[in-house]
Formats: sequence, C-alpha cells, structure tokens
Amino acid sequence: MNSFKRTSLKLATGTAITGAVIAGAFVAAPAQAAEPAPSSSMADVGGSVNVNLDPVAIVNAIADAVNDQSDRGGAVQAALDVGYRNAGNPDRLTVAVVNKNQDITVEGDVADAQSIDIKGGNYVIYWFKGAGKITNNGDGGWLNWGAFGNIERIDNVIHVNGG
Repeated sequence: MNSFKRTSLKLATGTAITGAVIAGAFVAAPAQAAEPAPSSSMADVGGSVNVNLDPVAIVNAIADAVNDQSDRGGAVQAALDVGYRNAGNPDRLTVAVVNKNQDITVEGDVADAQSIDIKGGNYVIYWFKGAGKITNNGDGGWLNWGAFGNIERIDNVIHVNGG
C-alpha cells in the first residue's frame, strides 16, 4: 500500500467515528442506534487495569469550548481537544466525536460514550480504553467525525489503540 493510500497518525488529530458501541464488546452498530454508556469515574479494563475518566465534567467543558467556535467543523475539533486534554481524562484515553446522522460504525473497547449537541448537530463522544475501529461509509470531514489520541487512519477507517 503506497503512502497516498495509507496515512498514519499517532497522538495527533485525525478523523474518526460515529455509531454505537456496546462497552466491553467488539460489536458494530449504526450511528443512529448510539446510546451513551452510564457515567462512571473508573472503568475496569481487561479485568486488571483501571482507567480514570470523568465524562460529565469533560462534556460540560466541551459545551463551553464549542460555543466559542464560529463553525461546526471547528467546534468538533475543539470537542476532541478538550475531550482528550481535560483533567477529567487523566489517563489520556483516545477520544472520538461522531455525527449520529452519518453512516459510521464504531467497534471496540469503549470506556464511556456520551451524547452531545455541537452547534445544532447530534454527536456522540467516545473514550476508548482499548482497541477499536471506526469506519466512515459516508461523508468525511470535521463536520461528521474526528479522533484524537493513539490512532492510525487508513482511508475511511480509523484504528484506535492498535485495533
């Protein structure tokens, strides 16, 4: 595969996800079925490692940050930045923001998922505690999806944390 077909991003903003994830299972679902997982301050990873995450505090900080943006694409980028760097994510879990109205599937090991309104659009923000994959079968671009953290993008698929 040549460099035009494969773009690798590690710890950099990429483009990523929408959809639904059943936390702890590798199940793909359409974006329209996305249901956020219940909030928790600690999530069990693989039965032996705990991650710290405060999704409620992060979502509140994101809501403040996106209101400062003049366009929705910029607001999605701000949401990714805050979702990754906020004190509520001390373990720096990979974060993805996805437009629920796009044909995007999410698979993988998700610590938490929260619905969020960004500039009039319906999105879900995900924090991955392990491997995952986001596949965009529709329009790309910041209006529809984005990811930040340990990711690798190949065409319309983003692999999360080695997933």
